[in-house]
Amino acid sequence: MIRRARPEDADFLVRLVAHEEVEPFLAAVRASDRASVVAGIERSQRESADFGVFLIEVDGRSAGVMEFERTNRRSRIANLGGLAVHPDFRTRGVADEAAREFQRHLLLDLGLHRLQLEVYGFNERALRHAERAGFVREGVKRRAYRRHGEWVDSVMYALTLEDVVSGGTLLLHEYVARHNAGVRDGDWEALGERLADDAVLELEGIDTGPLAGREAIVAAYRERPPDDELRVLRVEEDGPTVAAGYAWSATPEAEAGTLRLTHDDGLITRVVVTRRRNLGD
Repeated sequence: MIRRARPEDADFLVRLVAHEEVEPFLAAVRASDRASVVAGIERSQRESADFGVFLIEVDGRSAGVMEFERTNRRSRIANLGGLAVHPDFRTRGVADEAAREFQRHLLLDLGLHRLQLEVYGFNERALRHAERAGFVREGVKRRAYRRHGEWVDSVMYALTLEDVVSGGTLLLHEYVARHNAGVRDGDWEALGERLADDAVLELEGIDTGPLAGREAIVAAYRERPPDDELRVLRVEEDGPTVAAGYAWSATPEAEAGTLRLTHDDGLITRVVVTRRRNLGD
């Protein structure tokens, strides 16, 4: 349904944002010439964790576009925008389905925590879409933007990770998101915030003994950091334990092992990482 845009999609995107039934509802500063559209696609491929231009497809046909840009790395916030669906595909639930798929990709795959968007107050179709797609209305910026020769309101919406998952599944995705942030930025203190004081880390199939205590675990990550990010493939929750098959981002389709967390009172008490053994290991 959605995929990251490629250079060959540029002509469709230029035609889409210039369509007479689409252009009046887009931000006035939206890139619309071909060079700018191509530049956005290239940035999306180059900075995939921080920026994205995604194509919406229906039965193999290009149907629309949506975008995101990370605006706060530490708090994992992204702004969403640029949603446009070609009139030929309206009234079929295409935008709603694509938005929900986009939300889960950004929150669960890319590890963002909060998604924000603004909608022009006069754009009734987009306002209804935001609420159907599960975004929470947070307020109105009165007479915020000059559009079509008038000052218009902007309605603020947002969605957080807690709106999508809860319990042990939430803790697991938080753990993975903070692990990946540590790989990118070298900050492992955020990972420690989700661990109990006496948490234990066990690495099965890896020649390293168990680590006991939050400080020891954070210090180990800081001194010997992993060199790749995790991708969650599937999640199973059973009482205080939640397990996920994981892959490395370099080979996102190949399951590398299992990540199992045990939690109590909102904190992780045990982490067991099992490496999947291949024949011949």
